[in-house]
Amino acid sequence: MTEDLEAQRPAPVLETERLLLRPFTAEELDAVAAGEHGAHFAHGFPTAEDMDFARESLMAGGYFFTESVYARMAVVEKSTGEIVGTAGFVGPPIDDELEIVGSLAADRRNLGYAQEGITALLGVAFADPAVTGVRASVPGDNAPAAQVLVAAGFVHRETPGPETDYVLPRPA
Repeated sequence: MTEDLEAQRPAPVLETERLLLRPFTAEELDAVAAGEHGAHFAHGFPTAEDMDFARESLMAGGYFFTESVYARMAVVEKSTGEIVGTAGFVGPPIDDELEIVGSLAADRRNLGYAQEGITALLGVAFADPAVTGVRASVPGDNAPAAQVLVAAGFVHRETPGPETDYVLPRPA
């Protein structure tokens, strides 16, 4: 029952020093799925991964993909108002862990935005007392993403498969 109530919480709007993480509008999701470059999309957004996410969300028509606390959100650069990437969760907790996911336009990388986004998402994740950890999967060839996770306190966890798994247990 608690899970049902938690799942119905709307997607939060998260604000960091330089970013706003907010739900996508229906129009934005349509544009991302079509690979269009909207007027308020940063150069390099959407990425192929973003387009896949948007298409899957539209096909599923599911609440968890766009409107729930577990949604993947638009990352907006406050200084420009441009969407520079995505950040959020893959879905509700599985085995008491949430999985985070995100992307940034190439020219917005190495600016500390990923760290800001992760910090905001961890606040949401650990606000749920049932969440015992947050995980992330990184392709083996994405060392920068792994470095961001390690800097945020994530540790490597052995798993089968082509991706490297990282986990951050709930802070004591």
